[in-house]
Amino acid sequence: MKAETNLVNSVNLKTNLLYIPLVIVLLLIPLGGEYITYLTGLALLFGIAALSLNVLLGYTGLLSFGHALFFGCGAYTAGMLVKHLSITSIEILVPTSIITSVILALLVGIVCVRHTRIYFTMLTIAISQLFYALAHKLRPITGGDDGIRIYSTHVFGHEVASITEFYYYILVAFFLCLFCLRIILRSPFGLTLQAIRDSELRARFAGISIIKYRLAAFVVSGLFAGIAGSMYALFLGQISPDDVLSVMRSGEFVAMTLLGGYTSFIGPIVGSFVFTYLKAVISSAALYWYLVFGILIVSIVIFVPTGLMGEIEKRRRTG
Repeated sequence: MKAETNLVNSVNLKTNLLYIPLVIVLLLIPLGGEYITYLTGLALLFGIAALSLNVLLGYTGLLSFGHALFFGCGAYTAGMLVKHLSITSIEILVPTSIITSVILALLVGIVCVRHTRIYFTMLTIAISQLFYALAHKLRPITGGDDGIRIYSTHVFGHEVASITEFYYYILVAFFLCLFCLRIILRSPFGLTLQAIRDSELRARFAGISIIKYRLAAFVVSGLFAGIAGSMYALFLGQISPDDVLSVMRSGEFVAMTLLGGYTSFIGPIVGSFVFTYLKAVISSAALYWYLVFGILIVSIVIFVPTGLMGEIEKRRRTG
């Protein structure tokens, strides 16, 4: 037993040491220019959203195709506070977005988590599309098709004047979310979610309240998606229903999670980077880039069903 523990600790140490060069690269990204900084900032924010989705998909066994609802909730909360109340401070906008996302996730979760499989998935799509339609129709509040323009943001009175400067705020938010989610998912709560995923019947016999744990996972998922959405709105300075609330955006989050590997904690992050950079390259090189991109993503999902990180871990175990 002691030998096995030492082996696990040794593997964990080696894995953690591999992260150091990646952190250094992320810190030096702005040296590559504004466009690379912009793409990496997007990949980090999408990584937070994909990680939050994986709380449901990878750890609880629930597939949501309406996750953009909470991403959009965070984005629109920040945008409407700027538009209607002229609040531009990130330290106010992001926490407020978290609160609204948590409340929305709680209300939607109460309806959705009583169902599983296709019923859960269809409910999340239906409810997210309801809010998508409302964002289009409530033009005086949401700006309708035109969306909301955010002209400036501040941190403790200091104006964030460049993409590079905002990138580092995103990087801080990313690492904080990564740290918090790692603690949550390695806690007894995270292990209980995995037990429910693996066998709901056994978990029920063990006295676990399935609905309560699913609801808690739904709220945690919505919370982190709201953080990603609010930072996304402030980073881009422009949001619209098609950008942050559409089924297409929800599908992208699912694609990122599957691409990187939902069986691995960092898989969705890898998927978000691969997805974001591939999308940028293919869209600039191909006329029908959605077709090319779709074929590529489907091929990866079919031939590498455990995702990129799942395949790497599998090869590491066998090799």
